[in-house]
Amino acid sequence: MFLFLMHTNKIGDLPVEQVPQIVLLTFDDSVNDLNKGLYQDLFERGRTNPNGCPIAATFYVSHEWTDYSQVQNLYSDGHELASHTVSHSFGEQFSQKKWTREVAGQREILAAYGGVKMEDVRGMRAPFLSVGGNKMFKMLYDSNFTYDSSMPIYENKPPSWPYTLDYKLFHDCMIPPCPTRSYPGVWEVPMVMWQDLNGGRCSMGDACSNPPDADGVYKMLLKNFERHYTTNRAPFGLFYHAAWFTQPHHKEGFINFIDTVLAMKDVWFITNWQAIQWVRDPTPSSRLNSFQPFQCNYSDRPKRCNNPKVCNLWHKSGVRYMRTCQPCPDIYPWTGNTGIRSSRIDNDIED
Repeated sequence: MFLFLMHTNKIGDLPVEQVPQIVLLTFDDSVNDLNKGLYQDLFERGRTNPNGCPIAATFYVSHEWTDYSQVQNLYSDGHELASHTVSHSFGEQFSQKKWTREVAGQREILAAYGGVKMEDVRGMRAPFLSVGGNKMFKMLYDSNFTYDSSMPIYENKPPSWPYTLDYKLFHDCMIPPCPTRSYPGVWEVPMVMWQDLNGGRCSMGDACSNPPDADGVYKMLLKNFERHYTTNRAPFGLFYHAAWFTQPHHKEGFINFIDTVLAMKDVWFITNWQAIQWVRDPTPSSRLNSFQPFQCNYSDRPKRCNNPKVCNLWHKSGVRYMRTCQPCPDIYPWTGNTGIRSSRIDNDIED
């Protein structure tokens, strides 16, 4: 199916002009006061999708230095929280058990301290995009994750759509080891590589050779966006670490870009999970205002965490201050020792 999606201008029975241009804005690593202001500037200034719902992003959260009260706020506001592992280590040599403790362990931590429902932590990204081949993907399959988004894909003529691992990979493996087997029902949301203005390639926006002024940043973003928008409208990825935005001209050019494309009637800033739901059920732009996965009723999520408690916990020869609106753990959570008494990951996994 995904080969059909990639190599034609039709998605299912949809002509390309009825395909929404999905934009996937993602952030990796810890969530804390260093990036709180950026997220407020992006998401709390009234920016909306064509159906009036606020724009949304996916956060691949690693544990150390994360403020779980801010995780709860992002989740409450409708963003997707996903696993970026507990310890943020290179994983190409991990056993399947180690992958489980890192990725599914972080899912438990997001639930226990960030108020995120376990079943809403559906995806992962490997630190440093260092995927773990069959061991990592078998872990995703066995641990009931929906998707990974760690694999850069060089070919962008036209850009690749998200695809399932029901079949072996159809594209080159940019950062081995990649999976060589089939994992039915596990999705890959590929990181379609960009071109910078000098012709170089990069798999994350902050790894590109970035222009020295806001106008250049804007032009580079628009050039890469248009390659998607004018061909098959495969989802356009904006994959970043928040530190990139500490350069004022980066942030200015980026905000000019998102405000330009949000003025278009068929551009949607949604989460990876929402994008997968659209690919499963391709719905024309003309009917998207009532498409259930793109709605924004989050009444079943916890309220924002406005008065967090501070948990003072010893870790690596120093005190860590972990903020949360959930009960404090007795120890600083870590790989294989999350401090969660009911943890299935810590207690009963066998190789």
